[in-house]
Amino acid sequence: MTRRVVYLSGSIANLTYAQATEARNQTTELLLASGWDVLDPMRGKELLSTMAVIDEKHTREVLGYVNDAAILERDFDDLRRADALIVLSGDTPTWGTAFEWSIAHFLMNYKPTVVVCREDSPTRDHPWCRSMCSYFAETVEEAVEFLNRWFNRGYKLGA
Repeated sequence: MTRRVVYLSGSIANLTYAQATEARNQTTELLLASGWDVLDPMRGKELLSTMAVIDEKHTREVLGYVNDAAILERDFDDLRRADALIVLSGDTPTWGTAFEWSIAHFLMNYKPTVVVCREDSPTRDHPWCRSMCSYFAETVEEAVEFLNRWFNRGYKLGA
């Protein structure tokens, strides 16, 4: 049986490396334990851990002058290969996350998207976010549980 793939979207810029990877690592562990494969845009970017804060002006320099097009192409290819998207830190809007979410929704045939955010997050009230989100979860555990139900045909509306 082919393993399903989840793309992890979420804030990177203006965070420390630890802040940018903590929820990603936790989510990856849960997904792998549930039989998923994971595509994380932070993979291969361990050099960013040398920065006090990941800032977009100096990221290319730290990564060996990789250009913006290369970053975008890898993310776009990852989104194309993914079966679903989990948006981490849905409480904090960022440009990159917004683009990834839109690409997954409009250009990649409405991939199931789970947004992890607080119950009182303004994200849940935004019309674009509500219409492009398959499910809002308060924890990564809840997000993974939802995707497991969705793809195992155990998903029931209103359940």
